[in-house]
Amino acid sequence: MKNPILSIKNLVFESNKKTNILNIKKFEIHRGACYLLSGSMSSGKTLLLDMMSGNNSKYSGEIFYEDKLISKHPKNIINSEFAYVKQNPSRPFFKTVESYIYDIVKSRSSSNIDAISKKVANIMKIMNIKSIDKYKVRDLTPGQFRWVDLAANIASFPKILFIDELEMHLSLKDIRSLSKILYRKSNYEGVTIIASTLDKDFFKSLSSINVTLNDGRITSVRSAVNSSKKHK
Repeated sequence: MKNPILSIKNLVFESNKKTNILNIKKFEIHRGACYLLSGSMSSGKTLLLDMMSGNNSKYSGEIFYEDKLISKHPKNIINSEFAYVKQNPSRPFFKTVESYIYDIVKSRSSSNIDAISKKVANIMKIMNIKSIDKYKVRDLTPGQFRWVDLAANIASFPKILFIDELEMHLSLKDIRSLSKILYRKSNYEGVTIIASTLDKDFFKSLSSINVTLNDGRITSVRSAVNSSKKHK
């Protein structure tokens, strides 16, 4: 088996009361697969995403990216190869939807301006964003901004795409559309996807690996049923 792109060893996070909130002995993330982290509220999903993405370093134990401690990688490498769609990201005040997507794609791309512009135009077409491309990001509804933020980070083509609460602000129609987009991103373009959800049943056609968390511990890891026929 190929080396994992991410691996965890003896990961522990404690609260101020010295109580373990997260405790994971060993876990591996492999390339080009989609991992769905499910569990009830406060089970540790967001905290685990924060740590694996390099957004939280207040833990004991080790997290490796490409066989090297994530803390030892230069910040610019992590920023260019990881994308993280958070539940409540900050919004730039002056940017339009188009410039917001463009800047995020550009931040992770070595392509020329024309190639970046084509990526932006393509994702706006696929995710039906063209009609609001001149809107100020600050004026979008929470649902609109979530969709735009997803589009920007998907189009930026990271090595690993983290998404916290995958179904947040989305209708069932949007969930189906997003599942198809992410499925192709993972299975045909090799992007590793790690996403959390409160209900994995929404994404039966997407995930490769279903991971269940309970009280900060991984209690189940199961391969999802192959459903490639649904995405042809």
